[in-house]
Amino acid sequence: MRPLFTKIGFCTDFSENADQAFIVARDLAVQFGASIEIIHITTNLALSPPVHATYMPVEYDANFIEEITQAALKSIQENYVGKLPEGLLYNVNLESGYAATEILKIVEEKELDLLVMGSHGLTGIAHVLFGSTADRVVRKAACSVLTVRLRKS
Repeated sequence: MRPLFTKIGFCTDFSENADQAFIVARDLAVQFGASIEIIHITTNLALSPPVHATYMPVEYDANFIEEITQAALKSIQENYVGKLPEGLLYNVNLESGYAATEILKIVEEKELDLLVMGSHGLTGIAHVLFGSTADRVVRKAACSVLTVRLRKS
């Protein structure tokens, strides 16, 4: 009989909530003998007019994009890969764009059985305009989604 989960996705924005979601994803992967797909989406600020119109140029310098990519990879290595048990299979997925859209693409491409992510999202007017990444992913994902609430210490 096939295990319930063989491919588990974990989404991170490097927040405290994502760190807690990682612990859940890692423990489930160990329990089920699953692999982990670590997912981080770098927001493409050029796609977000309220942000770039005020603060950022529409076109980015290639060095700036490379710096963001390298910083994200370093954070993934330090915060997550380095905390995986030896022998656990993993893959890093680093994309740029709208978080929910890119996450949903990865879920389908990698044929994930489960996606684990933090439950927090945008608040206030940003939530009204763009919606929550977690909300969109939960509604549209082709797999089960486990959202992890931030635990107060």
